[in-house]
Amino acid sequence: MGLWIGSPALNDAENVVWQKLANRTQGSRAVGGRLHLTETRLLFVPNHLDAITGGKRWEAPLTQLRAVGQQSPDGGLFSGGLRTRLRVDTDAGTELFVIDPLDEAIKILDAARM
Repeated sequence: MGLWIGSPALNDAENVVWQKLANRTQGSRAVGGRLHLTETRLLFVPNHLDAITGGKRWEAPLTQLRAVGQQSPDGGLFSGGLRTRLRVDTDAGTELFVIDPLDEAIKILDAARM
């Protein structure tokens, strides 16, 4: 997708319908990258530098999204926890993202849940 952030691996008939720069909380750190919404999945692709240093890709089928909302700050200095974050609850657990504008992301992702 670009020099700084890679492209998501899409299926043949899959298209990105929305995307935003975001930081994903991964353990005690925030990994920079881009959050992608397709017709069937939500995916996170880390930027190349964070990928080299252990940043992981993440994805969830929209059918496994249970809730989308806000996560209050928890004080995590390097995990994005000083800000209110996007909370995505899935069948596999909870993912947190620093994203702007937060309200817009919540509205779009909540509408995409199946």
